[in-house]
Amino acid sequence: MKFSQWKNGTWFVWLTALILAGPVTAEAQVPPDIATGLRKIGQIVDPACTAKLYRPLMPKNDYNSYWPVGASAPANVGQLYPGVTIARDVSFGPHSKDLLDIFSPAKGAGDRTVLIYVPGGGGNKIEQQDREANAFYDNIGRWAVKNDMIAVTMQRHPGANWDDGGKDISTMIQWLEANIAKYKGNPGRMFIWAHSAGNGPLGIYIGHPELHGPKGPGVKGAIFMSGNPVPGVGGAAAAPAPGAPNPLADAGKACGVASGAGPNATEGAISGPSSVKAGGDARAGGGAPQPVDAATQAARSNLPGFKSTKVSIVLARAELDPGVKGDMLPSDMALSDELCKNGEKESHCPMMLYFKQESHMSEVFSIDTDDKTVSSPILAWMKKVK
Repeated sequence: MKFSQWKNGTWFVWLTALILAGPVTAEAQVPPDIATGLRKIGQIVDPACTAKLYRPLMPKNDYNSYWPVGASAPANVGQLYPGVTIARDVSFGPHSKDLLDIFSPAKGAGDRTVLIYVPGGGGNKIEQQDREANAFYDNIGRWAVKNDMIAVTMQRHPGANWDDGGKDISTMIQWLEANIAKYKGNPGRMFIWAHSAGNGPLGIYIGHPELHGPKGPGVKGAIFMSGNPVPGVGGAAAAPAPGAPNPLADAGKACGVASGAGPNATEGAISGPSSVKAGGDARAGGGAPQPVDAATQAARSNLPGFKSTKVSIVLARAELDPGVKGDMLPSDMALSDELCKNGEKESHCPMMLYFKQESHMSEVFSIDTDDKTVSSPILAWMKKVK
């Protein structure tokens, strides 16, 4: 379906789900009590209060079971989740925060599709805003294994240069190409999924072929959720308007958690090398970008690489994302229009997904629960990509 044919966000997502995954997926919805809670939180970024809504849907164990608060070493070295083997804090590069958690099935053969998750926020592969948030993002790893995949959750960290995040993703993908078969993964069939602030580094990687390894981009598809992977496309609407409210300002208020988001929200600080309190601050994004001239901006643009890439693209938004008004954002629409200008429109146009009733954090915290609003269409899309 061409984006120009799409008139209503809900209808597009449901029609897509019907085409790709069948009627069951089309009936998925946010549980009513959680939907009410998300509406109460509002159109902000609130990891702590959102975690409190979804934590009851998670298994009893989480990262705190693996490495208890205050312990000097992991206490639970057995299987944290039945049927799932986890390799924690695997190093893929020279930085102390170049770390991966790899989820694979305890039994069964290899050569499985690989799903890489690039987190938003400060880049933590275990969310650490509140103790209940420490159940995430293991949920993505479990969900992948249940669907016959290998999951890789990446720890991000700030860099001194504008493209350091993209280079880090490049290092990770090349490491996976060489090593993921040891964990039952197929290096020839990998997908990568970025959320929020993770869209920036992944956008740079996809948009700059010079960062790719000798085997090319290394992924079949890339999911850009609630972020802008190609800054500058869509004009002023692609960036927050001057004077726009800070989407983190009221985080925690709906559930009585002080400092519910941002660098001071460390009530869920974990132990181990991926802790926000460990060396190499994982909370920051490298500081505010320094102004550059027009020529430098043009040279750094991700757009030419997006236009030429063979990687299948998904652009996704939640109804309760900050700034959303019942539709995809203008920056999403503008990027879709740009990509659809290419010759093979049907194959190059991005998939556009708009998630009714979901919020900025619920769209990832809902994975591996009965709330399949997000996971079902994404899984169906992955199965369709060749």
